[in-house]
Order: sequence, then structure tokens, then C-alpha cells
Amino acid sequence: MVMKTRKKIARNVLTYGILIIALIITIFPIYWMLKSSVTVDSEMYVARPSLFTSSFTLNNYKELFSETHFGRALINSLEIAGVTTVCCLIISILGSYAMTRVRFPGRKFFRMSILFSYLIPTAVLFIPMYVFVSSLGFYDNKFALLIIYPTSVVPYCCYMLMNYFKAIPYALEEAALIDGCTKLQSLLHIIVPISLPGIAVVATFAFTMSWNEYLYAMIMTTSNAQQTAVVAISSFKYADSAIWGRIMSASVITSLPVTIIYIVAQSLLISGKADGSVK
Repeated sequence: MVMKTRKKIARNVLTYGILIIALIITIFPIYWMLKSSVTVDSEMYVARPSLFTSSFTLNNYKELFSETHFGRALINSLEIAGVTTVCCLIISILGSYAMTRVRFPGRKFFRMSILFSYLIPTAVLFIPMYVFVSSLGFYDNKFALLIIYPTSVVPYCCYMLMNYFKAIPYALEEAALIDGCTKLQSLLHIIVPISLPGIAVVATFAFTMSWNEYLYAMIMTTSNAQQTAVVAISSFKYADSAIWGRIMSASVITSLPVTIIYIVAQSLLISGKADGSVK
């Protein structure tokens, strides 16, 4: 009994030790970003920066909005990510419902093509996408991203929602149809409420991917008025030098919307299907 107790204690100590180390490794970059955003230049640009700052300042945040175009870029990112998320959700919900509940010729082919289209690397498509968007007259226009982003976001969202819709008992929808609901009404009043956890996951992914995307945003927008936040952050680095105060403060602000999205979606992520079926 004593040996078993000692082994259990040793196992717990090892487990928690590994978890604590992993937690420190995960949190330290976030701490360093926050710390650097409020550190004065005299402490930041030294050979061995200290772990804690002795001179707290908000000048980096003030200069970020007063001397740069980051405010405009932040609004651009919010517009692009928000509209992309809404559009992708509408398309994905309708498409996933059709793939799982409606029988039509070629359904299996379309379901497989959705998965394969998601597996195509985005870097392979940026040249034809650039040519296509430029031919439409959207060069150096942030709204060109509204055409590009759904091509990679919608396939993943459809794939996720199709698996979620399959797990919903068809008997619930049949009961609604017997009561006089149409297919669209059963989707809105039965499938969507039950699928809120899955929709929350899809919405979080769509917003995060649109918010953090860099390659297409850099290629399609060149002027300061059209740039997104992640592209604006990269512009704070000049040749071999970088304005780390602005980069870190901009990184803190850029991470806030995604953090808020995760917090808001948390209640939906942990809710069960039974809660939705009651609705």
C-alpha cells in the first residue's frame, strides 16, 4: 500500500511538473509581448533586457494611433473578418444542410470535393487569385479579400458542420415536418439551435483565419488605407531595424478581438445538443 501511494504521488508530481513547464512555455511569449508593449526604449534596446520592467509607459500605444495608420488598418481587419465570418456561416450552414439532408445527384462528389478543396495550400493559389481579382478591378482594395477568404474558409466550415449535422437525429426534423414546417423552417428552428456548439466552433475558426491571414492581405493591399492589421504590424520593421514598442503594442491590440471571440463562444462550445433540442 505504501509503495502504491508513493508511486501515485511520484506520478502526480511528474504530471503536474510537466504541465507547469508547458504552461510557462505557453504563457511566457504572451507575458513578454505585454511587458514589451509598456517598456521604454532605453530598457528594451539593451543586450540583456530584464524580465520585469522598471519604467511603465503607455507612449507606445499613444504613438501607435497618433503617428501610424494602425487605427485604419484595425478597422479594415474588423470589417473583413466580420463580413467573411457572416458570409461563410450562411453558405456553410445551407451547404452542409443540403449535403446531409437533401438527396440529389452528385452529392457524394460534392462532399468529397469540399474536403479536397480545403487541402489545397493557399500559397499555391495566390498567383491565379491575384490575376482573377485584378481582372475584376479590385487591385489594392480590401474588399478583394472578401472574394478570396471564403475559398479556403467555406470548405473547412462545411466539412465541420456536415459531421455535426449527421449526428443530429433525423427524427427531430421529421417531427417538425409532420407539424407543418418546411425544410428551411426545420433548419432554422431545429438544426441550427441544436448545432450552436458546432456553429460557434466554425464561426471562431472563420473569424480567426480571416483576422490572422497575412499572405493574401499583403499581396492584395498595398496602400496604407487598405491594409489590414497584420500587414500594418509588419510595416513597423524597416530593413535590419524594428520598432519593437509599436510592434508589441499593436500585437496586444490585434490579439484582443480573437480573445473576445473565444470568450463569447465559450458558453456555446460547452453546451450540449440536448440543450438545443429543448429549444
